[in-house]
Amino acid sequence: MNNIRVLMTKPFFPEDIAYLRDELVEDVELVQPREFNVETLAEAVRDRIDALLGDQIAKPILDNAVQLRLIQVPWTGVDRLDFDLLKQYPVAVCNSHSNAGVVAEYAVGLMMAAVKKIPYHDRQLRKGKWMRPSQNGGSAFFPPDTMYGKTVGFIGYGAIARSIAEMLGGFRVRFIAADAGDYVSPPAPLDLVVGPDAVGEVASESDILFIAVPLTKKTEGVVNKDLFQRMKPGSYLINVSRGEVVNEADLYHALKDRQIAGAAVDTWFNYPTRDNPDALPSVNFPFHELDNLVLSPHRSGFAAGELPHLADAVENLNRLATGEPLINRVDLEAGY
Repeated sequence: MNNIRVLMTKPFFPEDIAYLRDELVEDVELVQPREFNVETLAEAVRDRIDALLGDQIAKPILDNAVQLRLIQVPWTGVDRLDFDLLKQYPVAVCNSHSNAGVVAEYAVGLMMAAVKKIPYHDRQLRKGKWMRPSQNGGSAFFPPDTMYGKTVGFIGYGAIARSIAEMLGGFRVRFIAADAGDYVSPPAPLDLVVGPDAVGEVASESDILFIAVPLTKKTEGVVNKDLFQRMKPGSYLINVSRGEVVNEADLYHALKDRQIAGAAVDTWFNYPTRDNPDALPSVNFPFHELDNLVLSPHRSGFAAGELPHLADAVENLNRLATGEPLINRVDLEAGY
């Protein structure tokens, strides 16, 4: 077993650090820099660093990291990495899929909230409005939709989508997917799997469409006006991927014009900053005014009292120390 020094390239919560120290083997040492800027990190890697934990990567850091063997991203998304830069260095890049289960649970919760219109009725009942079919000629009555017998589609069929499919098995639904994987036949429980160029086919057949694809140059804006036009008027979109996978304007108009029945979204187009901690999910469109949309503040990867997002990171750092093969290697050419 080798002594491994791991430089943290981003600040972690105290709970994260305690979890890492408890789960890492004794030969893995965590190194926290004075500050988390490029200059400080570039200087810190000179002191015999074997791995970086985080996704802040820059050329000065990599140039000084002569002993670096692993860049471990402690979550799934790697869209902020500079792949052209990383290709210049003989360093393994890995991410984490260990929170796929909790993201899938949350995605199913978003689906049920949207399909059953639970947040809408909650808001109305808080104002004393029961929205009964006998009131106002039934114009304000929005009954829940059903799941039984529906077709559930996935754009992207990775760990999260597979977990969602497993959880939804009891609803007796049909599963289809568009994915970049190399399939000889649809893996259970899928009835159909097509390539990314046939994503419209999946959209047109789906009653519920989950977006669970990584953000890359090829997937950016793949959910757009053309795709919404192919979706059923009674269908729902659930996004736990990245906001940029969906065209912002096209999503807003598809919902506002009732081109689709509704959506539930956990990843957005505008995020709070340190200077502006209170921010609406878009600066361009009033998504918050739509009554057929469930809004969620990028919360699907978290779980109370648990740190599932770090489990794969711990696994890889321990593997680096013991000389075992790494898991979740990122394909620098594909971008995920």
